[in-house]
Amino acid sequence: MPQPAGRHAQGDMTDSRKPSNRSASMTDHVKEAIESDIHNGNLLPGDALDEARLCERFNVSRTPVREALLQLSVQGLITIVPRSGIYVARLSLPELFAMYELLAELEGICAKFAALRMSRSEVATLRAAHEDAALSRNSKDPAAYGAANARFHALIYEGCHNPFLKSQVALIRKRTQVYRQNVFENIARIARSHEEHGRVVAAIEAGDAETAAEEMRKHIDGGGRDFAKFLAETPAERFEPTAPSTTKNKGRPARSKP
Repeated sequence: MPQPAGRHAQGDMTDSRKPSNRSASMTDHVKEAIESDIHNGNLLPGDALDEARLCERFNVSRTPVREALLQLSVQGLITIVPRSGIYVARLSLPELFAMYELLAELEGICAKFAALRMSRSEVATLRAAHEDAALSRNSKDPAAYGAANARFHALIYEGCHNPFLKSQVALIRKRTQVYRQNVFENIARIARSHEEHGRVVAAIEAGDAETAAEEMRKHIDGGGRDFAKFLAETPAERFEPTAPSTTKNKGRPARSKP
């Protein structure tokens, strides 16, 4: 007895979705790997990305690679220049400082909302994370403290209970991470950062929203001053020129990467 047409149609739809799902999974894998390379400093601003080498690296066709690169371009992490190439995005110094200025205000709002909205268990988790960070502070391990710092801020983003605000902060942090990754190589900055975190935690525990916001703004501003010193030592080719460029190869890489 022949099956109803609707059942055939449903089966066809299910079958047609499977390759799409596999492709999406491969795209996500490629995207996350490239994003991790950028955030970890394996890829630096201005570095070139070769589509063919990426296909070989991940053992995939060009389709998921191109989709991943397009998504990263939309996020502002890479730049696709027609008839030139694909590069890790560079920011100009004015752009970086403008982002840091905005980040200080947004993080202040996150801390303010966290002081008003965090549950007791969330506050306890924040306090525990701050105390755990003391271990990496005392060991003077930049990578370990960097991870502890990221966790501390992530808990406050969650605790603000405003998904839109959280997403805006995450976007700025993603765009600037490649420039900020070595900021804790300055051991003195680790100590200052941890002390500043302590003042933020105390204000949140007290439910003092205005003080929490102010302490967080000061914390980000202080980090920005150290960040400026760090940027002064960064090679100029890692930044987008501030003056209008006459070359078609905007963002030409300093070195090629797979």
